[in-house]
Amino acid sequence: MRKIVIVLLSAFGILTAYAQETCTDSMSIDAAFNACIAMRDAVANKDSVAIKQSVNDLKAAGTTNFSSLRCKDDSIASLNGHLVFDEAFADSIAEGKDVYGKADDMNRSTAHRGQTSDGSILTKTCFVKAGKSTKYSFASKGHQELAVVAEAGGLVTMKIHVTNNAGLDKRFDDTKNVKKGMPQRKTSFELPTDRRNTVELEIINCGKKDCSFVVISN
Repeated sequence: MRKIVIVLLSAFGILTAYAQETCTDSMSIDAAFNACIAMRDAVANKDSVAIKQSVNDLKAAGTTNFSSLRCKDDSIASLNGHLVFDEAFADSIAEGKDVYGKADDMNRSTAHRGQTSDGSILTKTCFVKAGKSTKYSFASKGHQELAVVAEAGGLVTMKIHVTNNAGLDKRFDDTKNVKKGMPQRKTSFELPTDRRNTVELEIINCGKKDCSFVVISN
């Protein structure tokens, strides 16, 4: 009898772990997530046709600037020389323009205008130094979806810490390839709906080069 119980508990544990890994397969942010991955890869391959398609896909995803995402670092490093996950920036690259030196200016312009006026998916291009981490925070309630996509060659890991004034103190950290990092990450979790929750997002650069990345949220 004891062996049966152990087997059942083990099976339940495996199913639970599987569910945790697969529950992020379908999300409302998927279109924007996939468009950013496609943009990253197309820019790296210097494929102007694919870049244009990724721009159209990002527009169709209905994104707007993640203005409530606040950097908690003492200083914010420059994006110049790195990819900005933005339609205008990608379009300029597709047209053969060298805009990497103007990445900061173009990113600020994106923040002011937003990508679309009615966007329901939030995006923001950020930066992290090689072997270092950077922290951001924002307020959230209910169902939360979150993703990051690093520029070409980037490998990142997410750490997520949620708190509120009712005593909530919970983590939703990555558990896969945390030391090696991955080119992109996504997750989802449920938060209380009756109060403001503070989500602290830490992005760790597991690579040997500085890199930009985009944060995507519902």
